[in-house]
Amino acid sequence: MNKISIDALNMHLFETIEMLKNNSDPQASDNEKISIQNAKAITEAGRIIIEGYKVKVQAMNIVVNNKTGQALQIAEAAGIVDNDKNE
Repeated sequence: MNKISIDALNMHLFETIEMLKNNSDPQASDNEKISIQNAKAITEAGRIIIEGYKVKVQAMNIVVNNKTGQALQIAEAAGIVDNDKNE
């Protein structure tokens, strides 16, 4: 599975905004425009991805603040963090 960065996600969301703005530009080509329905779908997907990142950050904070190491094992078992050294 390809990993996407927050920066790449932001780039896609800003491209979506630009394409929406192009909808009112008579000189913009169809490739430079996007339907409201597609923009909403992209925005919703972005929101879900961001929520996933928030959960990972919360889990990482728990791991960092937990001195026993048990939180890291739980986070790894749940797939929240990947402690695989081979990547």
